[in-house]
Amino acid sequence: MSQVLHRRIAPALVILQLLYLVLMELAFTFLAPATAEPAPAGSALPVYWATVAGVAVVMAAGALVLASAPAGARVPGPVRWVLLALLGLLELGIAASFLYAAVTGSPGPDTVIAGLGVPAACSVVAGCVLGLRAERTPRASRTPLGSEPHGVG
Repeated sequence: MSQVLHRRIAPALVILQLLYLVLMELAFTFLAPATAEPAPAGSALPVYWATVAGVAVVMAAGALVLASAPAGARVPGPVRWVLLALLGLLELGIAASFLYAAVTGSPGPDTVIAGLGVPAACSVVAGCVLGLRAERTPRASRTPLGSEPHGVG
């Protein structure tokens, strides 16, 4: 079961989160009301977009490393470890922000999204922990995906 969580479920949830991120960024960019004031010259917009791009890269690369053993094997071990640790910490932050939004917000669609987002982010954290644990297991003792006996894993 742990193989299924960190090889299939966690990467799928990360991809769904990436799609949600893209959807929200498009919505806020194109559906936001136009203001008459131009952005100030020292705007934080480039920093914001660099942060969003960095988060998206960590999420996409982490999903790839979790989902594909051959792709993960091409990435050096320390880089894989740091990537999975960063993804896990990022997901903890996402879970905390969703939990805060659910607790402090008024009931409505945002509460439902937050209620779905907390367990999804926690599942990805669990997948990252399992992936990090697999990194510590010697390669010779690992079993290929789907080859563990019934009821084990």
